[in-house]
Amino acid sequence: MDYKVTVLICDDNVAVHESINAYLQAENMSSVSAYDGEQALKLLKENKFDLVVLDIMLPGRFGTEVCKEIRKTSDIPIIMLSARGEEMDRIIGLEIGADDYLTKPFSPREVVIRIKTILKRVQPKQEAPNYLKAANLSIDIDGYGVIINNQEIELTAKEVKLLAYLVKNIGKVINREEMLYKIWGYDYTGDTRAVDTLIKRIRQKVAKASPHFLIKSVYGVGYKFEEII
Repeated sequence: MDYKVTVLICDDNVAVHESINAYLQAENMSSVSAYDGEQALKLLKENKFDLVVLDIMLPGRFGTEVCKEIRKTSDIPIIMLSARGEEMDRIIGLEIGADDYLTKPFSPREVVIRIKTILKRVQPKQEAPNYLKAANLSIDIDGYGVIINNQEIELTAKEVKLLAYLVKNIGKVINREEMLYKIWGYDYTGDTRAVDTLIKRIRQKVAKASPHFLIKSVYGVGYKFEEII
C-alpha cells in the first residue's frame, strides 16, 4: 500500500477544515482536525503527521505559541494562517519556525499547492545520508555518535549537534548567537557563555584524539572548524 500523506489542520473554523480537506482528498492526502492549540499539541504527541496547517488566532493559546512549542521537539513543516495581513505577523511566524505563511481569505487549492511544494522540498533532507566526515572524523547525526581514527568518542547530544554544525560549515566563522539559535533554540534565555563552555568540553574530548583538525577561536566573533593538512 502506498504511503498516504496526513496533514494536521489546527483552526477554530470548521469551514477551513472542510475546504482544505476536500482538496487534500483530491490529491490522495488526508487530514486530522484540531480546533485549538492544546488539542493540536496532544495529537502531535500521539500521532505521526507530515505537515501542520496552523492558524494564528486560536482560542486559548495563540498559534505562535503553539508553533514555538512544536519547534522545541520537532522539525515538522508548518504553514501558518492569519486573518490579518500585517507584514509583522508574517515575519514573526517565519522567525519562530514556520515554513510558510498564508493570509485569510485564501484559496484551499493554494494551501494544498503550498503543502505539496514544502513536502517536495523537505523530502531530500529526510533521505540524505546522516553522516558527516572531515579529516579522520565521522559523525553519525541520527545516532549521535562520533568516531575518530575508528575509535568512538563519547559526547552528549548537544555536543554532537554543535560539532556537526561546525563541520557542516567547515572553514566558515560561526558567531555565538547563530550557534545559540541553531543548537539551543529560539526560546533559549541564557547567554553566549554557554557556547564557550560547550566548545571547551568538545575540545577536551575530541581535539587530543586527532591532529588533523581543530576548532579555532576567532576573537570577538565565534569559532570555526578547520582541517589541518
